[in-house]
Amino acid sequence: MLCGLPEKVETIKPFTVMVDLVCFGMIRDTVMLDECRVAFKSAIDIMISKYPNVSSIVAMPTQPHEFFQKLILELAVGYDKQLAKYVCSMPTTVPYTLLAPNLVELDLRFIHSWTLKFPTIYPRSLRKIDIMFQDVSIDWDVFRVDKESKAIVFDNLTDLSITGDSYIPELRDVANANNLDLKFPNLERLFLSSCNLTKKDGQALMSHKLNWLHFEGSFIAASQLCKQPLRNLDTLFLAWLGLQHPEETDDFISLANEIFNKTDGIKRVQCEICSESGVKNVDGVDWPYLTHLSLAFMMPFKDLFDMLPKVPNLVHLDILINNCSDNELTEATEFLANIKKHYPAPSSSKIKSLRLIDENTALHSYSRCKQTFGGVIEDLKWYCPQLRDIKFQES
Repeated sequence: MLCGLPEKVETIKPFTVMVDLVCFGMIRDTVMLDECRVAFKSAIDIMISKYPNVSSIVAMPTQPHEFFQKLILELAVGYDKQLAKYVCSMPTTVPYTLLAPNLVELDLRFIHSWTLKFPTIYPRSLRKIDIMFQDVSIDWDVFRVDKESKAIVFDNLTDLSITGDSYIPELRDVANANNLDLKFPNLERLFLSSCNLTKKDGQALMSHKLNWLHFEGSFIAASQLCKQPLRNLDTLFLAWLGLQHPEETDDFISLANEIFNKTDGIKRVQCEICSESGVKNVDGVDWPYLTHLSLAFMMPFKDLFDMLPKVPNLVHLDILINNCSDNELTEATEFLANIKKHYPAPSSSKIKSLRLIDENTALHSYSRCKQTFGGVIEDLKWYCPQLRDIKFQES
């Protein structure tokens, strides 16, 4: 098994890797290895003999090194017939033998400027993939190809989580180069962050069984997903990252309108807006089916209340006040204290829950949320008559 690998490592500084081995029967143990003192073959043999029933390997080294790449690889090969979960955060390979019929979860987190070249076969048993690839170039070599349908098929995959731009585009390139389609026929939960997508990607990912979709990033990319039927979703969460996509600032509301007008029938439709630059003019807002809204800034309450009729099914609102000055908070409370002068009658808003969040409480000598808004709660409830739950969250 270890032919050609070094027996000892003597030329590098000592450091430690944690290999978390989870055994059958929920027995957990952590093995700490100092690579200067442990002979390679002995390490493998000792660990496999001491823990013969390992079903999960989680490898999170303090820094990547060839020694540990080989160590984790050989551990995975040693346990390949029984391994159900493999989590790795270093540029090692994923061997053919690892991806055996029992593997159900694969978690790879690579966040450095690495080029990964390794063959990967996805077994039909695999149910969950969690990928974080940032600043990584990938060369995916082999996939399980369904020759009859001429497609790369992830048969039983129910959960897919992808962070970063490398995975989908390069997986798509492999498929296109071989004139194959991508298929995720049983996908139920999909998490995507900072992924650029095409219409074809959207068609592949939006399985008819998908019931939970969480997307963070560009709303142009989000719209590629939402061009597909959404009627089977129970939950849709979209986060616009704002300043990371300044080219969308002027078009954000129209992009959001296009998406949120297709979301009827979804139980929970949530949007998080991370920059006020996209909603400076709320006149064009048309989000009839949005149920949850999170603002990572404090919009002027007049603009917010003017927007509410355009979001008629909103039931929960989060407002983050981290970056508000004391003067801005004073202006907000003065507006609320005089709300009956601005609006002669209560609104028809369905908002039932409001959460005001200040994560910078430690920077102030007092509890800003409670002290600022505590005196205008009744005014808020007057304007939003269904509002029953107001929470101040501070840290």
